[in-house]
Amino acid sequence: MLTDKTEGTDMNKAELVFKAIDVFGDLPQNAVHYPGIVRFPDIAYSDKNEKYNLGDLYFKRTHLHDGTLHPVLLYIHGGGFIKGDKDYRVTNSEFFAHHGYFVFNIDYRMPPDVSLTENFSDIVRAINYIGELAKDYNIDVNKIVVSGDSSGAYQTAMLAASAFDDELRTTLGLPEIKYRPAALALMCGLYDLQQLLSGPRLFGVIPETASMILGFKVKNDMSNLGDYEYINFISPVHLVNGNWCPTFMTWAEEDLICAGQGPTMAKALEDNGVRHDVFSVKGLIRNHCYHLMLNLPSAKECMNRCIHFLNTVLDHDDAEEEPITENKEEKTEEK
Repeated sequence: MLTDKTEGTDMNKAELVFKAIDVFGDLPQNAVHYPGIVRFPDIAYSDKNEKYNLGDLYFKRTHLHDGTLHPVLLYIHGGGFIKGDKDYRVTNSEFFAHHGYFVFNIDYRMPPDVSLTENFSDIVRAINYIGELAKDYNIDVNKIVVSGDSSGAYQTAMLAASAFDDELRTTLGLPEIKYRPAALALMCGLYDLQQLLSGPRLFGVIPETASMILGFKVKNDMSNLGDYEYINFISPVHLVNGNWCPTFMTWAEEDLICAGQGPTMAKALEDNGVRHDVFSVKGLIRNHCYHLMLNLPSAKECMNRCIHFLNTVLDHDDAEEEPITENKEEKTEEK
């Protein structure tokens, strides 16, 4: 079992739930591995925190000195905003590396240890650090993909919103964003945080989680959510504009955590004329973050669809890409 960075500290109910999701999901999510992939662990991308501001760099061994620039993917793990660890996303990172991407899979500071905006700032520092990585590796800084799952998809969308709206970035007090993403991959995420926090009380932990995320005691009926200083600036579904980069999305239609969030975000992209592709699945078995379990046919189909979209957008020559059926909005059902 993987250790937790906060091991030895008491965890409340919300932390226990999200930690359990990672622990029990570890084996099926990391059951597939790809040969010829190099992993350089724990590269510091910021000096703000030596424990959390670290990333693992994955790439094909043959790409180390091949003299060709390759795209890079910044990956942001999920975990309900308050848990999670890059070590639970090994197979996911290897998958993208197998397809010719450098992958920077990061940890970051999380609430309640830091504010939500400080959490956002770590993500900005990570994308800015890609310029430093490009000095030592064959990375094309003009082909940066940002991807994340669950709350990591939310943070991915917030990074994009801030990168393509400098007024928003300034309002949130974020550092300068030196590199804009060329594409996004949003995986089973949440995009209307206000709506999610006001919705069903997942395992009874939503009010507790909201208090940790927002930094003050949120009432059980969520009636004081409006007291949060940035309440109107924390839902990326309302922050999409026509400047956004091409975006791939997937979701589980009966998601136990983020039901309805994917289609709402896809509509926002559509309404703003943003190039995008979506892939969704039905059935309770194929549920939240199903795409991480690459031994499942639906997960493999989703990830192949994702890599095809990214390769097309970036004009990336990927010798490992498998043929897919061209269909802008395919939905699969597995029971």
